[in-house]
Amino acid sequence: MALVGSKLRYLLVIYAAFSAIQYGLRYKSYDVSPKQFKTVAGKAAASPTSKQALSTLLVGMRSHYEPILPRSVEWHAIQLGSLSIRIFPIYTAFTEYAAAFSAPFATSGRAGLHWANSTCTVLSGQVGRISDDTQGDAKETFTQGNNFRHGQFESYVYQLEKDTLVACYGRGFLPLSSTAHITAGISAGEPLSVVRFYLAQAGNYYTQIAQSVQRVFQHYKARASGEL
Repeated sequence: MALVGSKLRYLLVIYAAFSAIQYGLRYKSYDVSPKQFKTVAGKAAASPTSKQALSTLLVGMRSHYEPILPRSVEWHAIQLGSLSIRIFPIYTAFTEYAAAFSAPFATSGRAGLHWANSTCTVLSGQVGRISDDTQGDAKETFTQGNNFRHGQFESYVYQLEKDTLVACYGRGFLPLSSTAHITAGISAGEPLSVVRFYLAQAGNYYTQIAQSVQRVFQHYKARASGEL
């Protein structure tokens, strides 16, 4: 009985933490507008080459969100579930991200379970997927300019054709996705690429936190001076 009681308390703590995080994600403010990102990604998808599409995406994001974006952005190797792809992290925070994902060669596999809702636009190439919740072999296919959504805790098998480029924006509890990336990278024998990626992202997290602290400071400064 003591063991059962201990497990029950453990489950209650997990449920309480899950509910608290979900509540916080629902009512917190975010820096990037999904509608604006979709518009920028749509313009990028009209570019004739993937290189120009990526440049258009980055320029468009900088025109709206320059203060919170890193000064320089570079490609990183990443194991997203069992997908071997590259990531171009435009904006990364603990609860939202904007990034481009590239498949220089054809790759397929599960993307993993993520505590986040993501909306993606295909900038070049083609993306196919099958949901693990779907009976049969009903396959979705998305080509250049198409949009698709990957909901939190949804599981899909993805297939990215050669030279596919996808732009995604998502909101959620991203540390869980980091755990999936780290374990996948280590299991694939790529621990150094994982370390390199998160060392680079440390600067992004610092910028995001500094911006948040500055906004809070300016808010209370305005209240103290009677401006609010």
